[in-house]
Amino acid sequence: MQSLKYKKFHIDWVLVNELAISKAPKNIYDIEIIKKNGIVSILSLCSISEAQPPEGLDIMFKTRRIILPDHKYNRDMTLLEINNALDLLSELREYGPVLVHCLAAVERSPIVCMGWLIRNNNLSLQEALDYLMQVHPGTSPLPNQLDLLLKMEKS
Repeated sequence: MQSLKYKKFHIDWVLVNELAISKAPKNIYDIEIIKKNGIVSILSLCSISEAQPPEGLDIMFKTRRIILPDHKYNRDMTLLEINNALDLLSELREYGPVLVHCLAAVERSPIVCMGWLIRNNNLSLQEALDYLMQVHPGTSPLPNQLDLLLKMEKS
């Protein structure tokens, strides 16, 4: 039954009523789920060509987009890109609960949420990873992405 849950759009709260994570919303039904959860802002980490946003998304929510590379790109993510994403997330948090998404919510959005936990909640990399894997099953960042967060934690 659990595998069925993950085929449908759903939101996992990283920090209740503050920070949520999901795969990319695709249609009006996904938008309704986002609205019902009280989310007011959305941070997208993938390109429009990867996941076309549903019509009206930018009207209904405060949105920002920063394109971070995943395993399909020809380059690795940088610490500067993660910090830029966290700065955008911080800006959106001023409006209320934020949804962070990438295409599948496996690499990029978990990395940004873990970065948030490290930078704003003083968790260690291991604590952030363990916690995120509990609240968002399917979290599977790449080793080089985790190395960036380790650098963040140490700085």
